[in-house]
Amino acid sequence: MTVFRLILTVFFGMSCFLYTAAQQQLSGTVFDAQTDSTLQDVFLINLNTNQTTTVSKTGKYSIPAAEGHRIVFSAIGYVADTLRVEFHMFVTGYDISLKQRYNLLKTVVVTERDYSTDSLERREAYRHILDEPLPGITGRNTPQSGFGIVLSPASFFSSKNRQERELKKKLLENEKVEYVDYRFSRSFVQRYTGLKGDSLQTFMLRFRPSYEFCRQSNEEDMINYINARLKIYLRREEKQANERKRQ
Repeated sequence: MTVFRLILTVFFGMSCFLYTAAQQQLSGTVFDAQTDSTLQDVFLINLNTNQTTTVSKTGKYSIPAAEGHRIVFSAIGYVADTLRVEFHMFVTGYDISLKQRYNLLKTVVVTERDYSTDSLERREAYRHILDEPLPGITGRNTPQSGFGIVLSPASFFSSKNRQERELKKKLLENEKVEYVDYRFSRSFVQRYTGLKGDSLQTFMLRFRPSYEFCRQSNEEDMINYINARLKIYLRREEKQANERKRQ
């Protein structure tokens, strides 16, 4: 029995060593394809290992991977991109550029993708995080009966679990942002206000509705909301114009 355990231990140790040896750090920088500026709040997931990470404030990323692995890069307002890892990427590093989801055409018409399609794509990419409940302070040691709970603070506060909790929180928050952007879209607001350029941008920032309102309201409610805020906006603009004339 002792010999069997020894063999099992050696086999397990060799397996871990080989797995670790095969893994390397893939690193680089994430850019905006249109402006060449670095991007923040980009989520990465290794589809082969389910490991996740986010880029730094300077757009740098680093994630464990092996040759042949697939890495998904995803960010709000950008088309998700999947990278197949090749050996040379570990040597030279690999920078990636994400394309903006809303493409500005020559006719100055904004083409907006369907929110449902984008939402499904995001959920599919992060299914293992969004669908599976993360372990709490008891780890995964809570029996169905509720008795015999084994606390596992080391697991709960571990770097991996903390990162997954933060990533799941960000993903859910970003989903709300995307939904508000979809319901309170630039083209929709422009249609019912007639505002353009900086005036439209100012209006949308000042009167951006909450996620809860967008979920509970229908199209008529949203139109009424926009019309009511437009009256407030125009009164403020008129008041400011009159004050400038007095000066």
